[in-house]
Amino acid sequence: MTREGLKVGWGRAEEESAVADLLELNGIPRWVAFEERFIVAQKDGKVLGAVRYRTESKRLILGLLVVDPWAGEERLALALYRGSRELAREIGAGEVIASESRAGYPGRAGYRRWGRGWRLDLRRHSGAGVRQRLLGVFGALSIPHYRAFRS
Repeated sequence: MTREGLKVGWGRAEEESAVADLLELNGIPRWVAFEERFIVAQKDGKVLGAVRYRTESKRLILGLLVVDPWAGEERLALALYRGSRELAREIGAGEVIASESRAGYPGRAGYRRWGRGWRLDLRRHSGAGVRQRLLGVFGALSIPHYRAFRS
């Protein structure tokens, strides 16, 4: 996905070293890049920002955000949080959860406050009915309801 000249996508193995450089620039040990998974923002093939992610039952959960401090933190953070929405849809997630952000970037990217963090409900805007949304919350598959007719 491309936004403001930035390409946001799932981090690949060949980008781990670039993510490690960003972590180090932000005072975080390099090894984290090789132990965790990241969504990355890049421009002209250079990784400028990353947000750690994990998945669980119909959720994409975002954590640590790191950016190149000279590339514009706000622009990169917003691109990553907005791009995560599309990536979550791509994998069939019903919501995106983001941890607390000191600058409130998830809120500016359309997420709503949720406890100490942020939440983006993708089902709310997908046209799914109330029944499907409730089933999705509990991790059940959304199965169409068929009425049996008696003879």
